[in-house]
Amino acid sequence: MSDLYRLVYASKNLLQGPDHAVSAALRQILDASQANNRKVGVTGALMFNGGAFAQVLEGPRKGVEDTFERIQRDERHGDVTVLQCGPVEARGFPDWSMAFVGQSARGQALWCGLAAESGFDLARLDGDGVFAMLHGLVLDEEGTPLAVTPAAAAPVLVAPVETAPAPAAPAPAEMGRREAASREVPSREAPSRETLAPEAGSAAVAVLRTALARERDRAHALSAEVDDLAVALAAGRDQLDALREERDHWAERARVLADLLCREAQEMRRTGEVPRDVPGPARSVA
Repeated sequence: MSDLYRLVYASKNLLQGPDHAVSAALRQILDASQANNRKVGVTGALMFNGGAFAQVLEGPRKGVEDTFERIQRDERHGDVTVLQCGPVEARGFPDWSMAFVGQSARGQALWCGLAAESGFDLARLDGDGVFAMLHGLVLDEEGTPLAVTPAAAAPVLVAPVETAPAPAAPAPAEMGRREAASREVPSREAPSRETLAPEAGSAAVAVLRTALARERDRAHALSAEVDDLAVALAAGRDQLDALREERDHWAERARVLADLLCREAQEMRRTGEVPRDVPGPARSVA
């Protein structure tokens, strides 16, 4: 059996603070993940938004399990939920120690769609769907594998680079022309962060509104259930009070009856009389 293992998980984003602090924390997560993953042969991809993380880890089983255990202990992750895990035949992200995707408008729309299908419940997310989404976004947003260099600012998406098919050993002049073309492509095809920000913000607002509406409906339903339970409890208390009154009534009647019987017995002993309705001993006839 192949030792190659894949794990897909989602977790709540517990990063708090202003935007620059969140960006710095996210950069630290990426830098640490890329450095640690290279040491143990783990590759994968990470998606982040204002509410959750989604990540794929793949590599040797021990490396994947150790990495995931470290993530579970990280206080920046909450409600860590495994969506898929098991052996696989090949890596889906062989060239990325940890790709970072999903900040584009398309990525946010895909993530919002998966979240809506699950009812915004991490446990109901589809592992295959999350993997396919991350794999497609990596190919779209990151293009061919590029070296990752540390940066102090917030993570910036790498725009896709389109290159034409080339011979195995291109001429130096041809390589120069391709490098120039690759430098021009991002400015022509990749939208700026300022352009994507309103679209991504609108998608996030739509998700939050939908989630708020669902929570409001749940709150109304719970309030109605609480009212029904309060009515049932009050009715039960009334029934209990009625039963207690009836019990006390019959207990008092039993006490009075017992008192009368005791008095009658005492009177009979005092006078030596036998009640007429009580037959005496039978007399023998000679």
